[in-house]
Amino acid sequence: MKNITIRDILEFTRGHMEGDIDPDFRSQLLETPVTDIATDSRQVKEGSLFIAIPGENVDGHKFVPQVAAITKSILVEEDLDMIKAKSDVDALPENVAYIKVDNTVAALQRIGTAIRSKYDKPVIGVTGSVGKTTTREMITAAVASNVETFSTSGNMNSQIGVPVTVSGICDKPTEAAVIEMGISEPGGMDKLASIVKPDIAVVTIIGDAHIEFLGSREGIRTEKLNICSKMKDNGVVFLNADDPLLFAMKGKMKVKTFFYGTNPEADYRAENIYFENGYNTYTYVHGNDRIMVNLSVLGKHNVLNSLAAMAVCDYMGLDLMKAAKAFESFVGLRQKVISCDGGYTIIDDSYNASPDSMKAAVNVLRDMNVAGSRIAVLGDMFELGPNTNAFHKEVGQYINNLKSEDGSFVIDELITIGNYSKNIYDGVTEAAINKKHFEDKKQAAEYIRGLLKPGDVITLKASNGMKFSELVELLK
Repeated sequence: MKNITIRDILEFTRGHMEGDIDPDFRSQLLETPVTDIATDSRQVKEGSLFIAIPGENVDGHKFVPQVAAITKSILVEEDLDMIKAKSDVDALPENVAYIKVDNTVAALQRIGTAIRSKYDKPVIGVTGSVGKTTTREMITAAVASNVETFSTSGNMNSQIGVPVTVSGICDKPTEAAVIEMGISEPGGMDKLASIVKPDIAVVTIIGDAHIEFLGSREGIRTEKLNICSKMKDNGVVFLNADDPLLFAMKGKMKVKTFFYGTNPEADYRAENIYFENGYNTYTYVHGNDRIMVNLSVLGKHNVLNSLAAMAVCDYMGLDLMKAAKAFESFVGLRQKVISCDGGYTIIDDSYNASPDSMKAAVNVLRDMNVAGSRIAVLGDMFELGPNTNAFHKEVGQYINNLKSEDGSFVIDELITIGNYSKNIYDGVTEAAINKKHFEDKKQAAEYIRGLLKPGDVITLKASNGMKFSELVELLK
């Protein structure tokens, strides 16, 4: 964080300092620079502001004594006597700014809000049930091909991750910022919008992710569209015209709205989509502009993600040829294509999953030129609420009906792993699709290793809690 001191943190958080502080040292302590924010004690360095967050499994207050030996600013919501008891120490280091607040997460969000107010360049907020991280990365790549750009890194899109990200928005001179915004419960997006205050928003798709907490797809849509709730009068939102729930919002938004997609009524369109020479190729169309885009990652869903990025660049008046060129070498964070020594290819799409993204994963197999077999390894999807089994079976039924242009079934072999995924297995009834179910990843790996042959393509998809990354390592 640039030009931020402990005095500023006190002002931003409305907190007060506790602990033993030498009166002669107090004024010097208040002017001590705060360089960054850490919510993990292992990431604390000199100059960090450590945020002690009480969690379900780990309470950050337990690490306050060891952190206080490294840095001078710590945000807490517990009394110091309670912290000493929790961390089993008799005393805490002196001359440290233990900043007491009612709620450390709320105080962190106030810090993010205060620092965002100092940034006067366009801020682009990205949300959606599926594809928000890839879309964020694509928008960043396209905008950065024109101007210096600040962006969310990793998966820092939560109630904690967003303010930590925004706290660094003024560290270096940039001409635009791209912030990913994810939510899992009602009211979450309104809080994030209060911090980010996007000038431009992108909503990718309304799916079933977090439906357990948000009730319905319509409830998810309402929550996602709250990304616009703190926009100024000149704010603008880009919605996916290929998503019926989003397209139904045409003429109903309070801010200026544009649609992108393959829908003929979209303002920004992708036409003439085809896969050739390792690229997804399409023509970007807006008004009289027609630009060929060669996209280095697989799947029609990624065509739409890159189209959103092109639309944002177009609206910002940036060079679209530079933006399109950036996609030729784009490497996504989620989907990884691994060529293995055995002559087969692994598509590692194992980071997370929802019904929509799982269908997209098998669509990628459909669109690829495959010399051998197309193999899908699918695991459990979490946070889908009381209809979890039905959502899994829906994926199986989708696979059951998915065919190539020649009429053959897309998936040659389906392997399901876990508990809920047995419903995917049950949803596939076509005898032409070989299928196998496992509850154990290691047993599945042994079976798959015996199955793979040169020319095969295998895709792996499950919620992050299934730890399919371990399976990928076993198969590589």
